[in-house]
Amino acid sequence: MTRRITTAQLLVLQLGRIKDRGELHPTQVSLAKWNNVRMGLDICREARDILGAGGISIEYSPIRHMMNLESVITYEGTETIHELSVGSQLCGKHAF
Repeated sequence: MTRRITTAQLLVLQLGRIKDRGELHPTQVSLAKWNNVRMGLDICREARDILGAGGISIEYSPIRHMMNLESVITYEGTETIHELSVGSQLCGKHAF
């Protein structure tokens, strides 16, 4: 878990540095959001699995965090839009 969380943090740190230089492209933001939300969901699922029944209880709440991340996929630019944006940039063809 720590390795993947640290990787996601480093990605965002680097994008912040690129933004400070005024060189940030919207596709880079899409890729980071797509990656980090997906990673967060994977971590929540893993934590829920490790905790067993406690993973869905109030005492330990990875399921609550997972549901919050599911809502991010839905309302802050769906995963499909991020995929289309990144694919469009990679292929040079408009996806919308």
